[in-house]
Amino acid sequence: MDLPTVYEDEEKTKVMEVHFREPFSNWGQTVNHEPRYTFLPTTVLGVQNLVRYAVANKLRVRCAGYRHSWSPIFSQEDNILVSFVNLEQVTKLPNPMSLLPGDFVGDGELRTIELKEQLGETKRLCRIGVAVTNEDFRRWAVANNAWALPVDVILVEVTVGGVNGPICHGAGHRHQTCSDGVRRVEYVDCNGRLQVVDDPKLIKAAAGSFGLLGVVTHITFELDKMTYAVMQPRKVDVGLAIPPLKKEDIPPALRADWFDAKDAEKQMEAARLEFERRAADDYYSEWFWFTYQQKAWVNTWNAVEEATDVVEYPDYAATFLQWIEGWLGGILTSCKVFNALPGQWQAQLLATSGMAALPPYFSENDTPTIRTHLTNALHFRRGIQNMRVRDIEYQIPIPPLHPGDPASAPDFSIVQRAWWDIIALVYSYADGTAPMRLTLEMRIMGGSDVLLAPQHGNAPWGTASIEVLTVPDAVTDNEWNGFIQKVTDIWMGYEYKVKEGGVKEKLNVRPHWAKEWDGLTLHGMEARKYLKEVAYKEQIPAFREALAEIGKGQGWGLADLKGRFSNELWDELVFDKE
Repeated sequence: MDLPTVYEDEEKTKVMEVHFREPFSNWGQTVNHEPRYTFLPTTVLGVQNLVRYAVANKLRVRCAGYRHSWSPIFSQEDNILVSFVNLEQVTKLPNPMSLLPGDFVGDGELRTIELKEQLGETKRLCRIGVAVTNEDFRRWAVANNAWALPVDVILVEVTVGGVNGPICHGAGHRHQTCSDGVRRVEYVDCNGRLQVVDDPKLIKAAAGSFGLLGVVTHITFELDKMTYAVMQPRKVDVGLAIPPLKKEDIPPALRADWFDAKDAEKQMEAARLEFERRAADDYYSEWFWFTYQQKAWVNTWNAVEEATDVVEYPDYAATFLQWIEGWLGGILTSCKVFNALPGQWQAQLLATSGMAALPPYFSENDTPTIRTHLTNALHFRRGIQNMRVRDIEYQIPIPPLHPGDPASAPDFSIVQRAWWDIIALVYSYADGTAPMRLTLEMRIMGGSDVLLAPQHGNAPWGTASIEVLTVPDAVTDNEWNGFIQKVTDIWMGYEYKVKEGGVKEKLNVRPHWAKEWDGLTLHGMEARKYLKEVAYKEQIPAFREALAEIGKGQGWGLADLKGRFSNELWDELVFDKE
């Protein structure tokens, strides 16, 4: 058949790449459908012409990068998908991007990095094309050694637009989400016109709009002056890395020698104080527990201004090794022989190798110090793309230690509880069953001003961003879906006191928009209904109002957005009145 002709230049000499009914599958393989057309634009004018084509043919437009979301936020069947990554690169595993040599060189208008005005000695704006990957920006930041994003996801095989759209985050109690650092959004609206949002109020909607505003082409972030992470990764007994509320909460299989020592309670109290110090004060704070492992991996660190003894981390050899580990993990977890093993055996093998792949490498008691560029420390693992996983993540508000006191310290006991409740759940399975075959991961972070952020309203005490990961075979074995419903019920059930002596209320625990939540039951309600009517009861209307205000000044309405940039999920959650 004849493919549509969409030009990318004024002279009409460059035709946009387009594919007809190219099957779509996200990285986690939870979303599968067939768009009518998949377009790959490289210019802003090309995006404008593409939207005009969609208007003329009454088609919806949704965008994708590396497709790392698990929820159904992508394009709609028989409509238009815009891919900012070429189709071979985005679907090919293993992905060689992190191994290819050379500095970042932008190609095309949508893959550029431009420094803009400086806001002070330590702040500067930077305009970034949405097709720029985290690996592109990492190389640019390290090579220039001047400015850095203060927070980011670990993954490098992801686009800047893909991180920003679903409101992704990093770690550190002082930090908000990645989207909170956005100062300007440039996008093509539902009429094919190039528009800008930089109003401080309206940016709270535009900076995390899931593609509902239009096709975003460039995002201007506020960067920090480059600093240098002093990484001191440790492998700590799981009972002391994040100690439980009671010693007896540690499953018998994880009770180390210190458990029966006379000073066990003293050791636990010292561990609790150390955990709370790291959680409250460190620039970056993250903990991993790999299934059945005696030790947890503690990765919290601070940054300094001095570039003394700074090394490339990971260096090329270590990057290659990480990439190989991810590739072999992908091969192993898709192998029929491996998948025939009982889940507990799989978990033991994967967890042991996962822990061994993290520093310190040669002795768990080593205490290495690694000084590296902040950007490298944020992206300390490469080749994650090579091994597909399943992932559920929730944002748990941390309540105040003293209810009703705005100056109160955070009550980190909720974090201890959330951590150990899942470890106990893991050990409640027997007979070879192991739904969680990879890791329990937890990051402490702040709140968010972005309207639809699941961390919204969690300041000043912060958020426990906690997730569980497994391999696809746990789904095939019919273990995963029931397990994540149990995880959901546990984390959603937490309560707190609004004031001293008051009644307890449910914490507003919310899932990460990009992870697995659709189809679950939250507090007895279907997940979509719960998010709309309870979790985001005030935020979704505020988001709609902000979009309407943007459109009033730019010549479009909410019904136009629904017709052009929505899908079934957002029709139900945001545009049900249009």
